[in-house]
Amino acid sequence: MEQARTDAEDTLGWVAGFDFPDLTVRHELLALSGTDGYAIDAGSPTGTRTGPFPVPEFTDRVREHQVPHSTALHATLSGRPHLTGPIARWHLNAAQLPDDIRALAARAGLEPQCANPFRTILIRAVEVLWAVAEAQRIIEQYRRPPAPAVPVPARPGTGHGATEAPRGLLYHQYELDRDGLVRRAVIVPPTAQNQGAIEADLRAFVQPRLHLDDEELTRRCEQAIRNYDPCISCAAHFLTLSVEGRGDDS
Repeated sequence: MEQARTDAEDTLGWVAGFDFPDLTVRHELLALSGTDGYAIDAGSPTGTRTGPFPVPEFTDRVREHQVPHSTALHATLSGRPHLTGPIARWHLNAAQLPDDIRALAARAGLEPQCANPFRTILIRAVEVLWAVAEAQRIIEQYRRPPAPAVPVPARPGTGHGATEAPRGLLYHQYELDRDGLVRRAVIVPPTAQNQGAIEADLRAFVQPRLHLDDEELTRRCEQAIRNYDPCISCAAHFLTLSVEGRGDDS
């Protein structure tokens, strides 16, 4: 882990030297927050405009819906598009990081309120550094528990959980019967929540770059989409670009 800490610091310094295209997003942000540390597996879902709310209210606040132009579900927060992921976590929780990690982030040029999705790689590098430091803390403070697990008798009920996946807030809901079997499951992934923001940001990114040839414009669009780490970009070549009416007044 000591070597991993050194590697993580070097990685942060390396990505700080990347060339970042200009793009500013102004979506409402949603992430876990409200804990004593950088919120990953605890805390309340918190919107920068809507504020915090209990995890069991998630599907009342965040609603998925179908759009005519896509087979992918979109989601809104209280009826408005929102963004979850590194920018949201950083905006809501950066102050909860240890002082030494915040100092390294500032040295890497990561501003307190990052609004450029191309710079999220800096936030991810900081989060890797924090994860290594957290692993070291857990190892140093580890005490063997009296038992590796506790018995949990089956009973009916509904459970809700939220955690931060790398690409954003992930919500699960499970309804169990008296035998402990899952009778109903609801999963709201970050990709569905980010779809609207991705499309809006892509439109804003493309407009001033229509002078590029199709190959280069395709590459730039793929780069812009991968900022959000959506499930749809797991394949290397996922975007088919078609430009209509390109000209001097495009």
